Amino acid sequence: MPFAFGTLGGCIISLVLLSAFRRHIKWILFGASALMTAGCGGLSVAAFDNMGTVYALLFIAGLGVGGIVVPASTVTTFICPPDLIATITSMTLSIRIIGGAVGYAVYYNVFANKLKPELTNLIVEVCIRSGITDGKIIEKIIHLTATSLTEAIRPLPGVTEESYHSIVLAGRLAFASAYPWVYYSSIAFGGLAVVASVFLEDISGFIDNGILVLI
Repeated sequence: MPFAFGTLGGCIISLVLLSAFRRHIKWILFGASALMTAGCGGLSVAAFDNMGTVYALLFIAGLGVGGIVVPASTVTTFICPPDLIATITSMTLSIRIIGGAVGYAVYYNVFANKLKPELTNLIVEVCIRSGITDGKIIEKIIHLTATSLTEAIRPLPGVTEESYHSIVLAGRLAFASAYPWVYYSSIAFGGLAVVASVFLEDISGFIDNGILVLI
């Protein structure tokens, strides 16, 4: 919810600024990109005991994302020829979907590559300390933890109630250690957005009182 409300607020604020300062679209998107980068990168500090900080960072990241997404689409419709407005609008949606797919693939692979060794080290240690030495059982526990199917660990041979809670805690620690790398990676994408926004030009010459479509 903090991210959703932040995104909505970012859309509204950036569009109001775009209407008032159409000559300064560069700095509007620059500021939104910087907010997004700071908010997403800052999420790397997320831990079990700082949810208030996480909510604040989610809101900041949402402000930045909202400040980019809608104004960028709006600007493209302003500067394109009237007879291409439908094509340009569909292209902006397509680019957004493709970008989301690429981002998901990158972030997932970064996360998976960092999570696997963390899970292996922590869970193997906990299992051995709890008396679970069967390699196949340990491998299954690691797999179930990685896929968040922790309830399926309870009936496994050698797993007691105490060892179960220790395994779940180890899994949480592994996830907490792997997730920051996803947010570190987001800084690179955010930095590209900040740099790209600097090259935007004044669009006030493209904005007039013309009506393209009467509904």
